[in-house]
Amino acid sequence: MPENIYLINVHSFANAGDAALTLATIQQLEKHFPASQITLQLDDLETYAEPYPPVISLYRWVRGAKVGGAPQWNLGHLLGLLPATLLPVLTYRVFRRPWMGLTPKALRATLHAYFDADLVVSKPGGFLYSSGLGLTLWVAVYVMALAIWAGKPLYLYPQSVGPLKYRWEYALMRWLVAHARIFMVREAISLTELEKCGVTPAQVRLTMDTAFDFQGAGDAAAWFAARGFPLGPSPLMGITAIQWGAQQKGFQTQTQYETALAAVARHFIHTHGGKVILFTQAWGPSESQDDRPVARRIAERLTDLAGHVLLLDEPLPPALLKALYGRMDVFLGTRMHSNIFALSQGVPVLAIGYYPKTLGIMKMLTLQDWVVDIGQIEEAPLLARFDQLWSHRAPLKELIVHKVRPLIQEAAQAGKWVAEDYRGEKHA
Repeated sequence: MPENIYLINVHSFANAGDAALTLATIQQLEKHFPASQITLQLDDLETYAEPYPPVISLYRWVRGAKVGGAPQWNLGHLLGLLPATLLPVLTYRVFRRPWMGLTPKALRATLHAYFDADLVVSKPGGFLYSSGLGLTLWVAVYVMALAIWAGKPLYLYPQSVGPLKYRWEYALMRWLVAHARIFMVREAISLTELEKCGVTPAQVRLTMDTAFDFQGAGDAAAWFAARGFPLGPSPLMGITAIQWGAQQKGFQTQTQYETALAAVARHFIHTHGGKVILFTQAWGPSESQDDRPVARRIAERLTDLAGHVLLLDEPLPPALLKALYGRMDVFLGTRMHSNIFALSQGVPVLAIGYYPKTLGIMKMLTLQDWVVDIGQIEEAPLLARFDQLWSHRAPLKELIVHKVRPLIQEAAQAGKWVAEDYRGEKHA
């Protein structure tokens, strides 16, 4: 009998990395659960255009108001979240019929999706970390806890965990690992963070980021040629950048970061006769998460080299983006999944890390020497590091191809693990 699968913690299809993670997860689940019905609990309904039915996420419900383009907590919704969701879950468990007298109409489909599900899967991602007072982490775990309390088997696709700050956050993660059917992490750094919570390695499965299993699609050469940027003998460098200063108020060197990226691009063009493509990996959902303004600012610093620089500030499907990244000779990437898209096709990457997950992924590939912390970027050291990457690009490419091939196969195992456990538990 076809299973109903509820995919939760889905963020936004305006972020190509998040979209790739979601689509790769769905592809794996459909492979191992043929004819299944998959419903998405989604933060960003406005940019969604896939065929799988969506419902509003609990996170969007409590943090949906926007002030100055940035999402803000809705205090009324936060206070009403527990009675609106716990009473239906309690009555469902006792009477098999949920009572939703205190549940807003906007959330009823979200809750019914829990009750109709045969299994609940948390999309892979990097949302299990301490932020501010910890509300973001609390809501993310609460979304998963509802599945457990509703009596549904919960599976977490590969996650990044940490850094955690408060004692209660460590206890929360320990509880979640203990009650999930399978908890996967995507870097050894996350496994170490869970061990600090009192979790043993036997309780967690360490595997690769699901984006390694995402397939690119499209004729990159024809696509570039159609935009007046034909691929020829000139080497190509791809760049992704991020508005980190808009997302993290403590980051005071956004201009310095952008200046350094522009300097590397200029150096690559002058020294190596190359061409530079400024990609947009994310264009929302909030203004601070939109990469287009920073890409445009870098392009403005290179207007005298217009024939050698292509600014791609249009939203592109993740499969096409991956195909385009695969044509680069080197990649200078800040968005982690832009780096994974490039690495999975053998492209040498100089990664700029803004969360521990970037270093964690690169360590899994023994490429940790090619990571620069965004908070420590200066023009001269970044230029020197890029020159080292360029001079080592041939052996690096060979190493990456050798390392990545088995990791792509490993990333494809998550769906198999879920199916085997679910069917084993169901027939136990």
